[in-house]
Amino acid sequence: MIVLNCEHRFITLSVIVLLLLTCPGNLAFGQNSGNCSITGIVVDSIGQEPVDMASVALYRLSDNSLVAGTITDATGKFSINNLPGGKFILRSSFVGYKTQQMIVEILSSSVILSNPILLNRSSQKLHEVQITGKQSEKLVTIEKTKINVAQNMSAVSGTLTEVLKSLPSVTIDAENNMYLRGSSNILILVDGRPTTMGSINSIPASGIESVEIITNPDAKYDAEGTGGIINIVLKKQGTAGTSGMVTLNFGVYHRLNGGVNFNMRRGIWDISFNFNEKYEKTDINSNLTRQLSSQSFWIEQAIHSIQTSPSHVGSISISASPSETSHYSFGLKVMVPSVSNVQTIYGSLIQDSLPEVDFNRRNEITFSRKVIENSLSYRKILQKNRQEISCDVAFSRMQGSRPAEYYLENRLLQKSAGGGAPTNITAQLDHFKFLTGSGRIETGIRAFSRWNSFDYAFYDLDTLTGTWMPNPRFSNDLEHKEFIYSGYVMYSDSLFKKLHYKVGVRLEYNTSELIQKSISETINSDYLFPFPYLLIKHSINKNQSIAFSINRRISRPTYPQLNPFINVIDQMTYETGNKNLVPEIADKAEFSHTWLRPKVQFRSTVYISTLTNFITQVTTLSSPGELFITYVNGSRMNKAGADVDAVVKISKVISLNPGFSVFYTNSQGAYNGIDLGVSNLAWSGSVKATIKPDLKTDIQVIINYNSPVALPQFNLREIYFADVAVKRSYLKDRLMISLTLTDLFNTRRWIIQSENALFKLENSSKTDTRILWLGLTYNFNSFKPSNSQKADADESNNGLIKLGNN
Repeated sequence: MIVLNCEHRFITLSVIVLLLLTCPGNLAFGQNSGNCSITGIVVDSIGQEPVDMASVALYRLSDNSLVAGTITDATGKFSINNLPGGKFILRSSFVGYKTQQMIVEILSSSVILSNPILLNRSSQKLHEVQITGKQSEKLVTIEKTKINVAQNMSAVSGTLTEVLKSLPSVTIDAENNMYLRGSSNILILVDGRPTTMGSINSIPASGIESVEIITNPDAKYDAEGTGGIINIVLKKQGTAGTSGMVTLNFGVYHRLNGGVNFNMRRGIWDISFNFNEKYEKTDINSNLTRQLSSQSFWIEQAIHSIQTSPSHVGSISISASPSETSHYSFGLKVMVPSVSNVQTIYGSLIQDSLPEVDFNRRNEITFSRKVIENSLSYRKILQKNRQEISCDVAFSRMQGSRPAEYYLENRLLQKSAGGGAPTNITAQLDHFKFLTGSGRIETGIRAFSRWNSFDYAFYDLDTLTGTWMPNPRFSNDLEHKEFIYSGYVMYSDSLFKKLHYKVGVRLEYNTSELIQKSISETINSDYLFPFPYLLIKHSINKNQSIAFSINRRISRPTYPQLNPFINVIDQMTYETGNKNLVPEIADKAEFSHTWLRPKVQFRSTVYISTLTNFITQVTTLSSPGELFITYVNGSRMNKAGADVDAVVKISKVISLNPGFSVFYTNSQGAYNGIDLGVSNLAWSGSVKATIKPDLKTDIQVIINYNSPVALPQFNLREIYFADVAVKRSYLKDRLMISLTLTDLFNTRRWIIQSENALFKLENSSKTDTRILWLGLTYNFNSFKPSNSQKADADESNNGLIKLGNN
């Protein structure tokens, strides 16, 4: 293999581009009298991921003259047809990679390359200075957006939502709840598998390699998540030998996170060990004013919360490749996140004709969780790069408890204890095979089950006898079992060299049983859902492509949305689930455009979707003076929107990454006289400026704005903030030191207002978001993580009304 120098590569690429532009209807040139072809695939040498739109050219060995050329499709495949016999040089190239070449000989039949063509990232060494191509912080494709956490300076916070907040399609409120294109119904995966983890922030960012935001998943993905999928990929090593990394980040004040990542690869064995943890102590200040339409009084409250949230995550993975065609892997993760919340509420009850009544309340609530997850995988290569079968089994279980004490006027009068053990088991079998030519068929079957047993006991103090009396109104129990059996088939191919398509369907059968033992009630349900998928992609030329896709998604109610237990927020506000919820279904269509140039990259997406039985949160008046927050199904929600993302390299020193997302929502429905109809236009935008004054220094400034949003019953005010960060490398890039200031102007806050037939409300909540972070990362033996491959929402983090009771 010979690597071409820069000048030769530039001339070669120029010739190919010129030929492509002058002959757009025919990508094969030179002698076309033959009937043979060359077919292969081009992949990244590190991540083993397909390289889309790479140039592949065939030169005659005798005189180095160009014979034919083409570009790879979305799967990295290429095919050059109508070739004569003879010996040739096959050269493959793409921006940011070294050009690779190999000698091929065509005799009397077509050539199918048995091994993929590996493109290595560009590298140049001049005396003592080494310049190497590195992973981009963000990679946007038609199917997904990939964030490389190690390259994101917000990762020093140890919180995944801080990493995601700069994406234009992602909205993070002041208390770290996440919305993707305005939807909170998102499927959370860890290493591509379902998890019982209660919050995406339970895993410290120091242990995460990358995060994939998948808004257009194909039929082989689980159909869960009408808003999309977030796949958290944990760190794994990809190079031979023994290596590791140590990370430590300190936030002023009361914040610390870090971890140790170690890997050993020898012979057929690859063993990785990771331990990461974070500790945060957060102050939250909220103000809440409410007035019930049926009452002649209103209540004003000032709430102060102190949250302490340690989190520990340990994992080990062992893989073995006894042969080139067999690969085994085993993984084990243990996560121990917890949140201790001390919430003090000072309030006043104000009536027109009576004296003001003051009160104070203190809630002490602890969420403790222990999560264990393991997986076992087997992959068998039946024909290299042509046919493969894989089997995967995964288990996830969370043991949770929620003890709480409630004080009124500094006297303990109420307490509760309870918890559950949500459990997931997944078994999946997948197979793919390349048929004649470039056609690829993928099939798979999957069995998924989840169950939970929840018990919650609430007690009131009998002030006369000093005994604790069970309160049957607030006590509850729940048993839930659900089984989902699914299968998919998908076919992809290319037509006319520039047109790539993928078509498939997923079929899911769902059966569930919910038992509320306290009232002897059982609810059974079963559904059969088809989930079609279609993608058509057209490569206009080497720099531009367009794509159209349609798919269907589903969001099944989570346990906090289903569980009818009553969470006491204060003396007049309660939160509960709705056991009668049904799944929401989303049908989506997207049109995407990509334009890539050396100094400008531009991607845009326009989409429309229709949700039936959409799940939303409402507040009802249960009895005089009591507000209940719960979840209901609306009739229909129509949404149309657009996402725009660009990278502009202004000079060798400065580059800009602006992003913009806008969507219009129209919903219909009613619940107990509450109008669920909303007509709303919302948008968000961000600009990230990166400055590189030298090879070892990076400076980033992020500005983000989220417009007001209208929801059933509520209106959310805008959220905006700015971050700034500086990172510099030392000791030949083994040591990285960063300094980050989040929420530079201290503007991130949550404000919600409502005025309807039942009540008037205004809620403002502010967390200490302006934090100075110092980050240290040291790697030994050149640790370089590899590019490898619905959780229930946190019970304490569901409400629209924010009282700091996380």
